[in-house]
Amino acid sequence: MGSRRRSERGTALVEFALVLPFLAVLVFGTIDIGRAYQLENRLKNAAREGGRMAQVSPAQVDNSGTACADPNNIVYAATHEEAAAAGNYTVTVTRLDTNAVLTGCSTAALPGGTHVQVKVSAPFKVLTPLVGIVTGSSMTVSGTQEVVVQG
Repeated sequence: MGSRRRSERGTALVEFALVLPFLAVLVFGTIDIGRAYQLENRLKNAAREGGRMAQVSPAQVDNSGTACADPNNIVYAATHEEAAAAGNYTVTVTRLDTNAVLTGCSTAALPGGTHVQVKVSAPFKVLTPLVGIVTGSSMTVSGTQEVVVQG
């Protein structure tokens, strides 16, 4: 009864080669989810800062007009909360009772009690190709803050 035992040399290497792609997708997918979550938190913070400015100076959306040469406006407050990525942010200020998008700067203030929404959006590019197949290679992440004008 001579049984020959097969050699198991190299088995661990083959098993590792089979498991490695799944581990890589898991690790890099987790990194992508973490990056997206971090960006969402940064955008929420930026929207909160813009919302704080909108409560006290709702007419000063940005400094595109001559009435507001002062950089203290809603867009500046929102984008400079996270100055490193301020160039990628898109800030939209909306008056919720009329759904009118507010732009520019005017000297006429909104009446107290008016609801204003500040939305800050930014593009997000996925690093992991397999995650990109599921979610798309890029998407838009946003943070929103609704405030009531004080006055």
